[in-house]
Parts: sequence; C-alpha cells; structure tokens
Amino acid sequence: AQPLRWHPRYMTSAALICAAAASFLVGGGPRAPAALPRASRIIAAIDYKDPAVAAEFQKVQERPIELVEAEIEKSGVPVPPSLNEMDMRLMLVELRMRKAGTMPGGGKAAPKKPANYGSKYEEALWEKPAFKRLIDDYRARGNTNALNLATEYLNSPRQAADRYAGTGAYDETVAAIDAAMSAKVEQQVTSGRVAFGGFPAAMGEAAIRMTLEGFGPLASLSVDVSDDGLSCRGAAEFETVEAAKACIDKYDGVDMGLGTTLEFKAL
Repeated sequence: AQPLRWHPRYMTSAALICAAAASFLVGGGPRAPAALPRASRIIAAIDYKDPAVAAEFQKVQERPIELVEAEIEKSGVPVPPSLNEMDMRLMLVELRMRKAGTMPGGGKAAPKKPANYGSKYEEALWEKPAFKRLIDDYRARGNTNALNLATEYLNSPRQAADRYAGTGAYDETVAAIDAAMSAKVEQQVTSGRVAFGGFPAAMGEAAIRMTLEGFGPLASLSVDVSDDGLSCRGAAEFETVEAAKACIDKYDGVDMGLGTTLEFKAL
C-alpha cells in the first residue's frame, strides 16, 4: 500500500516523519499497524511475570487458536494477518484484562466521564467501547498514523478524506473505524429503569406504553415530545430487570427511518 499523505502539522521532526512512514509501509494499515516488531510492542504493554497475567495466559493457552482469533475480532480489534499464534494469544490476554479492569497497575483512579464532550472523537471514546478498544490497540502498537486519521475522520470526515484518501491504508483504517463505531454496545442492565428517545411523536404515550408493555408490566412511564416536535423521549420503569434488558436488546439502535434511531439506555 502507498503511505498516507500525512499533513505537515502532524510531523515535528525528520525522525518522526520516518517513523510514521515506516509504520504504514511495514504494517499496511490497521491490519498490521505496528512500526516495531509485533512481539516487542505487545509484550511491552503489560508485565507477563505478574501472577495475574500468567494465570490469564494459561486460560488463553488452553483455547484453540481459532477461538482466540474469533474472540479478538468480536471485541472490535482487527487481527493483523501476519500475527503469529503466540502474539495472538498475548493480545487476547491484554484485551481480556483491560476489559475486566485487572491490568497490572490498574489501581489508579479511573478518569471521570465529562459532562459535555469537546468533540465527536471524545464522545466516541466514552460511548463506543469497540472504538475505544481499537484506539487502545493503535496506541499500544505505536500506530500514530491511524490515531491521527481516526481523530480527524470523526471530527471532520470530509477534511480527512481530502487529506488522506486514495490509498489502501486509508480505506482499511476507515473500514476498521466504521466497524467499531457501528458495533452494538452491550449495556449493563441492573434495574428496571430505562431512558429512551426516538419514537415518532405521532405515537403518543398510549402507543409507547403498549409497545413497552410487550416486554412486561411497567411500574411507571413518562413521555415528552422533543423540542423539534418530531419525536418522543422519556423514561420507563419495568417491574423486572429481565424485561428492561429484553426491551433494550430489542429496540436500542433500531432505525425508525428519516434519520431517526431509537435509543434505549439502562439507568
């Protein structure tokens, strides 16, 4: 693949230019993003002498490599085609431990979610777990090119296309970003309370109640018409957690047409 046409403002020295170019020439985009040998990049991320890491690695070692690759792909992180079997297992160890919050040195206070997002990129990092995992993978592998493209692609897709489009590396990176952004978010449902939005205003409270009660009895329901008068939003409380989860699984992200998508969030 041809190297991306990186804008000069991202490059601060001749050495950085060479490193960025080498990353894409060697890696070929998001499916082989490391500028350095893969093993050194992966192993440097966590301490494999740590007992917790060793225990997790033993679990991964017992799984067939096909299932290891499938689990990595399911997490939203593309597996480079040239990644060897050992590195693939080490990658899964890191992904599992990051997801579970058991990474060595993970005792630091977690960053607080901002009240308002400063950009589309920042919002995606908080609201799209698969995108966050993809970005973490780019960072762990030192893929500065893909990180720069991801930031600009979300904040200004037209500008990103003008600067970087026209190479296989661009197409592959954008495809990975789009897949991560569209991946379904698995919500943790711990109560019967949900917030929702996106129902057509013409439905009204009665029709919305009937729709939701298809999953189980409601303890409460409140419905308001949005500011533009085109859709309804509100909150509901099911009598059981199971009913709330079934409703979220069924309707969250459903396309209602005319650019409107149903949104259900566990409370």
